[in-house]
Amino acid sequence: MKKTEKISFSTINEKLNKKIYPTKFITGVSTQVLFTWKNQSLIPLYKPVEKGWNKYSLVDILWIGIIEELKKFGFTNEKIISIKNQLLVIDEIIENEQDKGEEIEILNLAIIEIFKSANPIYIIIDENGNTQVLNAYAIIDKMQANKLTNHIILNLNQLIKLNIEALYEEPSLDEFKGLSKDELQVLLILRSENFESVKIIKKGGEIDTIESTEIVSNGERILNILKGHDYQHIEIKQARGKIVQIKRTIKERT
Repeated sequence: MKKTEKISFSTINEKLNKKIYPTKFITGVSTQVLFTWKNQSLIPLYKPVEKGWNKYSLVDILWIGIIEELKKFGFTNEKIISIKNQLLVIDEIIENEQDKGEEIEILNLAIIEIFKSANPIYIIIDENGNTQVLNAYAIIDKMQANKLTNHIILNLNQLIKLNIEALYEEPSLDEFKGLSKDELQVLLILRSENFESVKIIKKGGEIDTIESTEIVSNGERILNILKGHDYQHIEIKQARGKIVQIKRTIKERT
């Protein structure tokens, strides 16, 4: 049990874990790789509870970025799954011994701490996959006490900016204020450079459907594009027998 200053994180934690983002919001990882990682139980971070289209939360998207980094260092799938399980261990935030407090996963707590204070937080992983989430002061303390073995360090602040920078130019709780989940999704689309146009259809004063059109990389296999979404319109342009442009429009009911 961790005794620390109590913070109000329930609302932000709910938004971080809301599965509202389709695969088009994940950068640097192809649809085929995501499909493979699902079969290997690397993703999603949490077991899906809803049937239908593949949707991800902001924490899922961040976790996919963490997997990319771990793969670069040669971690096996078995160790990555072990790291995932360690990051999902529940911590309890309490003000005093009489307060039951609020419970949150270690990774989520670290993300919220970054949003709240912008202080640097790191994920420390040794060669066996043993994982700790520490701030800079805790790392220095362990080094001075000679309690750190050989390890790699992942900068969680940097990973947040790299993987969900479209929503957060700087870690700040202010980004969430007054925005519904649909408005957050529209904001993410509008801030992305990948989309050519966005059409928003409203009913009863609320966002009902979002249609976004993007230019897809010619290097992406058609089969992978078809598997990417359940509802999409694909336009292919050819010149001299070669594909020169692939454009798809995705319709999302909110």
